[in-house]
Amino acid sequence: MTPALRRLAACLSFEQESLKSGVRVDVLRAMHYLFLSGAEIERGEFKRMTGLGQRTAVSVLTALIKRGLLSTDSPQGKVRFRLPLHALRFDFPALWPEAEADLPTP
Repeated sequence: MTPALRRLAACLSFEQESLKSGVRVDVLRAMHYLFLSGAEIERGEFKRMTGLGQRTAVSVLTALIKRGLLSTDSPQGKVRFRLPLHALRFDFPALWPEAEADLPTP
């Protein structure tokens, strides 16, 4: 597992286990693809990439957008990787000390 993949997995795991935000580690490969490619993809394609059932994939996609880990320009628009402040502690450890602190959940 590459360092970038490990860091993204840690972020998703924290969201799932500690924050119980609705984000699941099952989306790791799809998120990693978006991170590496810098691409935007259709929501349906993202859901297929997760391998989750339709309802679960919709819930997780909604949670990812709500938590700022994915962004979109419209309610049915394509999604793309996003790096919110609260995820910096995982993706770029020790780079910004203020990102290490637990922030209130948006």
